[in-house]
Amino acid sequence: AVVSTRVREAVVSTQSTGRYLEFIAQIEERKQSKAAETTNNLILADYYAFKGEFQEAAKMYKKSGNEDKAMAMFSDLRQFENAKDFLTSSDPKNIKGLIKRQAEWCKSTNDPGSAIDLYMAASAFAEAIEIAGKQKWTDKLVEIMRQLDKSFVEELRGCALHFKELGKYEFAAESFQKLGELSSLVELYIESHQWQEAFTLCEDHPEFKESVYIPYANFLAENDKFDEAQEAYYIAGKPTEAVKVLEKLTHNAVAERRFDDASYYFWKLSMAYLKLANQAQSRGSEEEVNQYLDKFQDYQHRAEMYYVYQTLHRYTEEPFTSHLPEALFNMARFLLHNLSQEIPYGVSKVSILYALAKQSKNMGAYKMARHAFDKLQQLVIPRRFQQAIDLSSITIRSKPFQDKEELLPMCSKCSTTNPLLNQMGNQCINCQQPFVHSFYAFEVLPLVEFIPEPGISDLEAVKLINQDPPTSGGKGWQETNQGDVQTMSFENTNPSRYDEDTFETRLQNWESMTSYQPVEVGVEILKRMPRSEVEVLKWGSPLRYQFYKNLMPDIILDTCDSCNRIFYADDLELQYLQKQACPFCRKSVAQPEPVPTE
Repeated sequence: AVVSTRVREAVVSTQSTGRYLEFIAQIEERKQSKAAETTNNLILADYYAFKGEFQEAAKMYKKSGNEDKAMAMFSDLRQFENAKDFLTSSDPKNIKGLIKRQAEWCKSTNDPGSAIDLYMAASAFAEAIEIAGKQKWTDKLVEIMRQLDKSFVEELRGCALHFKELGKYEFAAESFQKLGELSSLVELYIESHQWQEAFTLCEDHPEFKESVYIPYANFLAENDKFDEAQEAYYIAGKPTEAVKVLEKLTHNAVAERRFDDASYYFWKLSMAYLKLANQAQSRGSEEEVNQYLDKFQDYQHRAEMYYVYQTLHRYTEEPFTSHLPEALFNMARFLLHNLSQEIPYGVSKVSILYALAKQSKNMGAYKMARHAFDKLQQLVIPRRFQQAIDLSSITIRSKPFQDKEELLPMCSKCSTTNPLLNQMGNQCINCQQPFVHSFYAFEVLPLVEFIPEPGISDLEAVKLINQDPPTSGGKGWQETNQGDVQTMSFENTNPSRYDEDTFETRLQNWESMTSYQPVEVGVEILKRMPRSEVEVLKWGSPLRYQFYKNLMPDIILDTCDSCNRIFYADDLELQYLQKQACPFCRKSVAQPEPVPTE
């Protein structure tokens, strides 16, 4: 009553009659809702607020028990310091609400730093992250991220997203680690090309190996690092992809006339197919084993062809060569005998025959030179060689129609002297044993292949060969002690039933066969073989080892344990000194030897 009378009098004395009348109508509607005293204080508070006397209004709000209204009033007025005076007895939700409203005001007034701090104080981390990310403030994002625990899933993901956009991958990784989302962490490492971190993660969590190594291999291939890509595909368990990379590498090398690289890649391809054959054997797929082994043999052959052709190609294209005439002659013969099957892509038969004809003529192999010149006349010859070939084709007619005898290769197994031009290819015309060449000078080595008797495994044979040869019961110096008399005699004092069964006797008992068959030896012969006279080629499963006996022990040989190619020891040592690696497979001197599988 009294309050209403005062209000009506005040309204009458103002010019804003309409607005106050509306206010009076609102008061009349609220009068009946509460007790008279509370209602009157609240109405007076609203009146003072309406009139602009905000401090008086706040006092009346507090007196009426409506501190939240006083806080809301000062918040609307952006007088947040005054609003805080009414937080003492307020609900915590109201406290956060006030801080958020203050943060929103700071945001709207272009004060993002204060807004972030206020949002963080109100635990509104999502809003703080959004502002910090928009402002590209890494320090603020890190501060927020490290205040959060793993229960703030969306907030941590938001931080990680902003870190990725800013290129701060280490902080993004920290965010995902807090969440425990390893799959997201792996994706981050891949996207940011942090391969070492991804590999470290794979060591503890092998289930991500394929997810990491396949993108890594693709990344390497895109950056022309095909060798590393091929290894990565193997680690990822994708051997077929590794083979595809090698095939592409090989084709590019041949197309670019990098024949030494082509040889290396064909060798790696062959070893890749040998691994596939081993895997197929473990699955029991005999058909796949045979297919992969055929590929292995084919690519081994191509690797040898390109390896040799690289030297002859450089000989015909460049003015100087580091190889001796004998080596060039042997290489050209090796290629000619292996070209009977198929001429590999990029290999010029003209270059091979030209090198062969030239070196044959210089060394006195006139019959071979005449054959080479005759073959050249049937081919399309480059103009730069035409005159020299035509002239040499005429002058060779004045030479004897025969080759020097010392140039003819002799088979170590059957002692047959073979012609330089062998219609059967790179094998003996009598016993059909394939010739084994030193893979630098390409001279025919005095080696005879042998195999252990049935029931003796390859590893057992190697173990027997590595044993010290027995001395008792054999011919040689024998020592006798009889009291004060000591004698030594060179005789067989204790004949053994094995004396007549030696490698040499079995070699002498060789009989001509329709197909090639290595010499078969037993346990006793293997035991008596000096290790220095045996070369073992340790192929991986499903292939067997190959064993060769050196019939001229004075010639010291050495075998590369990686590619199983045999060299004169001096030649291989020189290549190690010059290139620090095997000339064929490029295995470094420091690289560990591969462990063969039985």
